[in-house]
Amino acid sequence: MEMAKYDLTPLIAPNLDRRLVFPLLEFTPERELYPNDQILKAKIELLNNTNIVDYAMDTNMVDYAMDIHKSLYHTDDVPQG
Repeated sequence: MEMAKYDLTPLIAPNLDRRLVFPLLEFTPERELYPNDQILKAKIELLNNTNIVDYAMDTNMVDYAMDIHKSLYHTDDVPQG
């Protein structure tokens, strides 16, 4: 995890459109720089701060959010609403 200090993702992400951050977060686990739970929590936080309703019809963002929640909390139950 020492290599995480050289990762530019935390510096770049705040300057990108939220939808552009998702591919970065998808690639992050492959580099094994951060704990997987930390990455999943970042994805959920990003989704919570994104107005999913605007583009949910064109993407599978709602399903994506539910899959992340299931992975993070090791459950098949997802919050409603």
